[in-house]
Amino acid sequence: MTSTKDTETTFAGLSVVLRSIEASSNPTPLTSWLPEIQTVPIWIPLRKVDGITKVMPVLPEPFLYPTLMQSICQQIGQNSLVEWQQKPYELTGVEVDSHSLHIIQVSVSAAKPLPPTLGRAIHALCFHWFASADATLAENLHQQENLPMTLGMQYGSPKNMLLRIALLKKELLAPLLWGMSVDLGREITLTGIPCRLGDSIDILQASSFEKLMQVPAQSTIDLQFLSPTSFKQAKNIQPFPLPDLVFNGLLRRWNIFAPEKLHLPAVEWNGLVSAYELKTYAMKMEGGAEIGAEGKIRYRFSDPEQAKIATILAHFACFAGIGRKTAMGMGQVCLGSREK
Repeated sequence: MTSTKDTETTFAGLSVVLRSIEASSNPTPLTSWLPEIQTVPIWIPLRKVDGITKVMPVLPEPFLYPTLMQSICQQIGQNSLVEWQQKPYELTGVEVDSHSLHIIQVSVSAAKPLPPTLGRAIHALCFHWFASADATLAENLHQQENLPMTLGMQYGSPKNMLLRIALLKKELLAPLLWGMSVDLGREITLTGIPCRLGDSIDILQASSFEKLMQVPAQSTIDLQFLSPTSFKQAKNIQPFPLPDLVFNGLLRRWNIFAPEKLHLPAVEWNGLVSAYELKTYAMKMEGGAEIGAEGKIRYRFSDPEQAKIATILAHFACFAGIGRKTAMGMGQVCLGSREK
């Protein structure tokens, strides 16, 4: 995508809200419901939440969404009865997603147990999806030292896992979903093992840098490391999440991807680790095992300004990951509970 298109990007995506009905007439299939437009969207179902059915009309590039939005609104005024997955619905609304930060989840089921060394395979799969939508974009991402994407894998069993993809740029959602759509509900191959991708996606979290700037400051911050986490310290690898390693790394990534007006100042951290329940684990990768820490940790900041910045960065960490090789499954983190 060109820089001109990037600057015009206001939409990350769209979804339509469907209400189940007993149709009195033949509804129009949702896939052919829109009048002729230059780029026909691919319709991707979202996981149902509270019984609400939502479907995303996905396009390969986000700058196409304003025109699609106009077409959808015009069509609702003429005909709001649609058929989706052989059931009748009324299309009751359109939701606009303008967030910059997303966490997407999709299920993967395998014909036989998956190996623990999936980091590179999942990484390659995501780049394949980007390339399917925009080969130039995929090549540009491949060359970036700071990748605006993190990957996580949550194993429910040796044959089933959840693939989690976090995006740090608004304009990446459309091409990722466009490329992924070809494989949803179909068979893919990971490390030579036949797998089936789920037929719907779940947008677990969506936020923006502006929203994260508004989170209330906390003097104590609890983080939970969900996958092995480690840091480059001088020429060595440090598995313990020291405050300056965690928050300096997050601050650097924040200033790379956040709008310039929201950049955060450099900080001489004086935070302390006040409690932790950590263990070191070896995450198997193609090049060998990577040692890192998993578990819970609590940080305490006595300085109010540092507490504010640390709170922002802790929320950002849920999307950006922490430490090394976050695009290979390491450094996955979430905000912890206050049970200690």
